[in-house]
Amino acid sequence: MRTARDIREEIEARFGFFPPFFVPAEDNPRVLENLWHQTLFAYVDNPLPALFREKLFAYVSRYCMVPYCIVCHSCALRPMGMKASQVLDLLERLPPAHGAIDEALARMEAHCEAPGGWPEPGSPLEEDLFRCSAFLFVQQSEAERCRDRVRRLLGPELYGHFVAFLAYMKTCHQWVEAHPELVYEVDQRVQEHLGPLLEEEPRLGHFFASYGARVRDERERRERRLREAAEAGERAQALSQSLQRQTVALRESETHLRLALDSAALGTWDWQIDTGVLHWDARCKAFFGVPLEAEVDYATFLARIHPEDRPRVEDSVRRAVLPESGGELGVEYRTRRLSDGVERWGAARGRCFFDTEGRAVRFIGTLMDVTERRRSEDNLRFLAQASEVLTASLDYEDTLGRVARLAVPVLADWCAVDVLDARGQVRQLVIVHRDPEKVGMAEELARRYPRAPETTSGSLQVLRTGEPLLIPDIPDEALVRHARDAEHLRLTRELGLKSYLVVPLRSRERVLGVITLVRGEAAPRYGEEELRLAEDLARRAAVSVDNALLYREAQKAIGLRDDFLQVAAHELRTPVTSLKLNTQALLGSARREEGWSERTVARLAGMERSVSRLGMLVNELLDVSRVTGGRLVLHPEELDLVALIRDVVEHFRPDAERAGCELRVRVDAPVVSRWDRLRVEQVLGSLLSNACKYGAGRPVEVALSATASRVELRVRDEGIGIDPDVQSRIFERFERAVSDRHYGGLGMGLWMTRELVTAMGGTIRVESAPGQGATFLVELPRS
Repeated sequence: MRTARDIREEIEARFGFFPPFFVPAEDNPRVLENLWHQTLFAYVDNPLPALFREKLFAYVSRYCMVPYCIVCHSCALRPMGMKASQVLDLLERLPPAHGAIDEALARMEAHCEAPGGWPEPGSPLEEDLFRCSAFLFVQQSEAERCRDRVRRLLGPELYGHFVAFLAYMKTCHQWVEAHPELVYEVDQRVQEHLGPLLEEEPRLGHFFASYGARVRDERERRERRLREAAEAGERAQALSQSLQRQTVALRESETHLRLALDSAALGTWDWQIDTGVLHWDARCKAFFGVPLEAEVDYATFLARIHPEDRPRVEDSVRRAVLPESGGELGVEYRTRRLSDGVERWGAARGRCFFDTEGRAVRFIGTLMDVTERRRSEDNLRFLAQASEVLTASLDYEDTLGRVARLAVPVLADWCAVDVLDARGQVRQLVIVHRDPEKVGMAEELARRYPRAPETTSGSLQVLRTGEPLLIPDIPDEALVRHARDAEHLRLTRELGLKSYLVVPLRSRERVLGVITLVRGEAAPRYGEEELRLAEDLARRAAVSVDNALLYREAQKAIGLRDDFLQVAAHELRTPVTSLKLNTQALLGSARREEGWSERTVARLAGMERSVSRLGMLVNELLDVSRVTGGRLVLHPEELDLVALIRDVVEHFRPDAERAGCELRVRVDAPVVSRWDRLRVEQVLGSLLSNACKYGAGRPVEVALSATASRVELRVRDEGIGIDPDVQSRIFERFERAVSDRHYGGLGMGLWMTRELVTAMGGTIRVESAPGQGATFLVELPRS
């Protein structure tokens, strides 16, 4: 098939430019080819006189809603010698009446000296022929007698070109009305001749300007006359005449319709409901796998529909033949051709016609093969389901098993998944079949005839090469060739293997395993499309497997890290405790005894604080290992939270004074309940430490409020504040609101605080803005 560019170049070579008439078809080479072929045959190369053709085209275009045709062909008359006033006279003529046509036919038959030829251009005879042509175009359903006389006058060959030209004009009108974006202003021929025409006869400008309104008025008058006739009691006769006109019109446009249907790859069907006769064209018969010469009926149609879809199709047809439904049919269904067993999808669209009593008499429509579209939709749906399964769990063995069960029966009758274990040995993870009994047979076959390591075909071949393997058809000779003995051949034949493919599970340049898909006798054979789908599935599955393996390795590493942290913390705890006690004793002696300089005492005090800080870090390491390992144990006891807050604040006051922070406590009456004292002290201490660090030199406030069921602890500073964009992250491990270059720390404090609060059944949040300080709010339940 030629490309749109090839067709465009041919059109430009013929006209000298690319007419806008063809622009809407540029994106569809098949439609463009069809349109150009009709234009070439019925218009460009038509032997009818050019002036006659252009005059007739311009005149009958008065019946088209879009002004493109009438302006273009009016402009074409100027270089042929017609004056602008003559063009206007032509366009303003009234449509020929029946009486005028009878007179013209009589003159044509009386004065035609050379039947079978074309009358002299410009002669009265040609003028009569022009009137008849316009009448045939407008009143084609009522002009059979006129048509017969013109056929005898012109002869078969010339009459064929004449009819082709009339049909082409009708096609052009339908085309431009379907594409109202077509404008004559960009047509090269219009640009050259419209201006001079309007200058010579300004009334043409008014004619073109009022053109659309006049066409609408004429159509509305015709519709109004029909309504008035119906109101006068002529409804039955009008409907009968309309049906006759439609029948004749359908016959005359059959060629054009067939071209359109061929372009869109549509089959047609026609069901005469009153007689039971059903007609399928060649494309419909090919779709259903019916011989061209075979007779068909409605029972034939239903027999070809997939059993699961048949009730739905019958119900759609039953509704469409009821007058209240509007007679519209739109349904998609599956069919399996008898010739090759291939299952295909069809989309039927149709319209039912009713007689005057509301009885369905005729049902016509089209059929389109939508197998590829439905297959693509099914493939996307299958991959979406597979992706959902693959992301649902990090247990890749269970996940691959669910994917295999998902692939059967959508993609295969059999599905097997083989993976490489840590030692590089092949292990069959799962095997699934639509018939569970066949799974036992396959397992028995694998047990009695295991795969040899040196095998160079099948799944082992794909594991070694990393390349997919597609075998569309498995002949019996292949089974005989690979069988080890007669029993092996018998078992293999019973499995019914007819077509299979194997795709690798590849991720990061590694082959992790393979997926094997097999179809049996009743299913269609595998092809390139199924291979691409299986490869897509395998890529997604491989990423899931790789992620699961990486997750396992990461969890193992985290476990080793936590074990190390716990051991290290325990080993450090004893010497740190001993160092702290000795430092405190030494500092006490220095403060009591004379002879110690103030500088030495200050250094010992700093040493004591550092050792205390080191002890806190060791305890934090232990808490981190307990939290991550799920070993954090709470020891709740009855305590007064107000007293605890005062104790912690007093203990923390020296550090606050060194930071230049005034500690303010706003608490009321005692608040007694059961909490873990140590963990509450850790939470409050962590928040006070942060407040003094980030709000150094400014006051820090601790407040407490309580209800019957909960307490709320608030720690507020007036420091640098926290940007709203990072507030949701600061409670995560190793996350910080500011750079550690200026404030130090590991980013673990607030994470540990949140974990401790959560363990006690509470919540923690922050309210802050840059430069406006921060308030941390801790809610704890009262037990």
